[in-house]
Amino acid sequence: MTATTFTSSTSRINDLQRVEESLAMIAPRWSVWTLQTLQQTGRLRYHEVREKLPWLKDPAVSQRLAALADHGLVDRTATDGRPVYYALTDRGRELAPAQDALAAWAGACLENTGPTARAEQVEDALKLITPRHATAVLWALRTNGPMRSGELAREVAPGLSPMVITSRLRQLGADGLVERVTDNHRSPYQLTAAARALSPTYTALSVWAAGRPSTTAHHPVWASAQAADRAQDGQVRRSVAAAAVATSPRTTPAITAQRTPPSWRQSDMFSHTTRHAPTVPAPATSGRSR
Repeated sequence: MTATTFTSSTSRINDLQRVEESLAMIAPRWSVWTLQTLQQTGRLRYHEVREKLPWLKDPAVSQRLAALADHGLVDRTATDGRPVYYALTDRGRELAPAQDALAAWAGACLENTGPTARAEQVEDALKLITPRHATAVLWALRTNGPMRSGELAREVAPGLSPMVITSRLRQLGADGLVERVTDNHRSPYQLTAAARALSPTYTALSVWAAGRPSTTAHHPVWASAQAADRAQDGQVRRSVAAAAVATSPRTTPAITAQRTPPSWRQSDMFSHTTRHAPTVPAPATSGRSR
């Protein structure tokens, strides 16, 4: 796919939709923790996955594995029906560069409140860009430059009330990803330095979603102006608003991927006698509160 064809309107829309779908696959709480557990340890039995994530109860672990298997990111294999093992598929392993980009962005741009696990950094970043229309708004501002809320509403959510986008802009502003061009309340919106620093993240997600090799990691919308961004921004500072750190409790992100019924029965998930894991508190968080 050449840059010329990729930057056509239809190609940009398809690209954005693929990226949003990719984000929806990994946005639900604990999905990234599950993926990274399998990435670090390889093939595991169900109880071994659960032991690596001891703060999760059985339903949460099985739900994450089932959803990730439905999305083609986790492979569930069995020999003569038993034992059952879980491992990342090729597609699951190829998602690593996008996770690396999300973690790097969180480390550079989110408020630093102490050591944070890599999986938690990824989920903190996802919390900001996966709500409905959030990525589409950032994409439109990156493509077109400063825009007013009405213009964004017509491009991002035609047919819906403009208040939908106004509300999203308000949250993106509180999260430090968009800002007014001037102090005037009628001024257009533009991306902040932190939002422009999402270029590697969206580039990696676009490459993965399209099934292209990582060596083609160039995005005509998000990567074309990276050099100019660096010259303009200098060193990217932690510019996500501190007020956004405690805007919501630590719950599952609102965006949840739609899953088709799996080809296996729920009872087939287990190849062991279910044991109750000891109650262990979830890992302490020090990044953006979820």
